[in-house]
Amino acid sequence: MQRLQAAGRPVRVGTPSATPPFDWTDEATWPAALDDVGSVYVTYYPDVAIPGAAAVGAFAELAVATGARRLVLLSGRGEEGALASEKALRASGADWTIVRSTFMDQTFDEGFFLEPVRVGEVAFADQDLAEPFIDADDIADVAVAALAGDGHVGQLFEVTGPRLLTWRTRSPRSPGRPATRSAMCRSRWRTMRPC
Repeated sequence: MQRLQAAGRPVRVGTPSATPPFDWTDEATWPAALDDVGSVYVTYYPDVAIPGAAAVGAFAELAVATGARRLVLLSGRGEEGALASEKALRASGADWTIVRSTFMDQTFDEGFFLEPVRVGEVAFADQDLAEPFIDADDIADVAVAALAGDGHVGQLFEVTGPRLLTWRTRSPRSPGRPATRSAMCRSRWRTMRPC
């Protein structure tokens, strides 16, 4: 948001507490949030890979119908639900760009990993999985270029960090306390409960 504002671009934040409000779970909030908007950075909270993210397709169709033709979707790597959202975006008729990201460095600072980190445990299905964690600021740079620049329509950008880190060795930002690591059964991954 700050990068677009610094470039002199008007910005409207889409959250339930914004004016006008936007809520993924309440389609009645979508039209007002899209009023007089030409482009949208689409991020589904908490993650585009979860079942509720099917709303991305309906949102993209409405955005195009109301004049927001340029849509940039933040997606995830290797996630079936994310791929479904990408497909829906492509089918919407939008001038689309997809930014497919690895886990972010900030993964441990917010979202569904925050509470486990606060209690001192990082649980993940495969502790030895190597992931090229990326900083959210780097993703923001790509998203701004896709929203404001030319030559990005119809492009898929896979963004990663500079080196592989395993979940076992990745140190979360837990103030004053080291986190333990534990394996999590894949079947319990969605509930975030250890095996």
